[in-house]
Amino acid sequence: MSTTNTHAPPGEWPPGGLESVERCPACGESARELLHAGLTDRTYMIAPGVWSLFRCRRCSCAYLDPRPNQRTIHLAYSDHYEGAAPPETSDQQSGWRRLRRKVRNGYLNSRYGYHPAQASRLGSLLVPVLPAYRQKADELVRHLSARPGRPRVLDVGCGEGDFLAEMQALGWAVEGIEPSAGGATVARARGVAVIERSFTDVSLPAASLDAITFRLVFETLPEPVAALEACRDALKPGGVLWIYTPNLESEAHRVFGPAWILLDPPRNVVLYSRSSLVRLLSRVGFEVDAVRPSRQTGWSFRLSTAIARGLPPFKRPPPLSRRGALRAHVTEAKALLRPELADVMVVVAHKS
Repeated sequence: MSTTNTHAPPGEWPPGGLESVERCPACGESARELLHAGLTDRTYMIAPGVWSLFRCRRCSCAYLDPRPNQRTIHLAYSDHYEGAAPPETSDQQSGWRRLRRKVRNGYLNSRYGYHPAQASRLGSLLVPVLPAYRQKADELVRHLSARPGRPRVLDVGCGEGDFLAEMQALGWAVEGIEPSAGGATVARARGVAVIERSFTDVSLPAASLDAITFRLVFETLPEPVAALEACRDALKPGGVLWIYTPNLESEAHRVFGPAWILLDPPRNVVLYSRSSLVRLLSRVGFEVDAVRPSRQTGWSFRLSTAIARGLPPFKRPPPLSRRGALRAHVTEAKALLRPELADVMVVVAHKS
């Protein structure tokens, strides 16, 4: 249960714009320990405030206390889609990019049962032996296999609609939820249906969806139990829930601590370990089919290094030093052997 806190911490967050979190949002436990104090928005550098991240002693997830309330959370975001245009079409792409797309489509045919146009059979042989490219192809369709008829997928926080446009071309009926007006505008220009609201403001029809996906969004939801219950009710029996979220136990978090790029306060209000997220899903009524690593080590190390140096991570971060690059490669190798150390985890579950 959250209660309103009328005293803003240092950093001039608006008075009355915070709420205290007395218990773990995932399991309800009150016992906790301080994980990081004095956190600020060092990712996008737009949100005021100084934040504390606590770790639950029961389920091991971490959460901000206090955190922005729903009335003021918009202060942590900027509409970076403003003035954006839809990406180039396949007709505008270079010959090399078209060839890569054909190879990828060939893999999607063999692995997931899709039948996109312009596919190369070479993909079924080549992509499986290229781990990085295979991961990219798998995540393009979010591990969703083809289904009979016209299945329905909802992407929460769909942004510019890249994923939904791909799935629509592969035969899915698609819809997105996106609070950003700029992102919603770009998605609609691509022919994607978008609800321009936050997830908590949307009522989903019961048993109406075959799949719901969250990519770097689930960690921003302040009430994860209620969110998962809404997903469970909206999915058809056997419907798929796909969550792509930072891994609190990643090796990069251990290395960089409060400078880890994926902490991202105050936007990320609840961060999960593998075990805490699996337990939460099971408790709400999902069966977990797989927990996969999404290895982003080079990206994570480079941007986290920029944060540690006090630099804006998304504005031409400096290249890693030889020592930093070596450490990133070692960390990547560890994640190959121990997937639970990857920066991001992909959890695929279905409605029981």
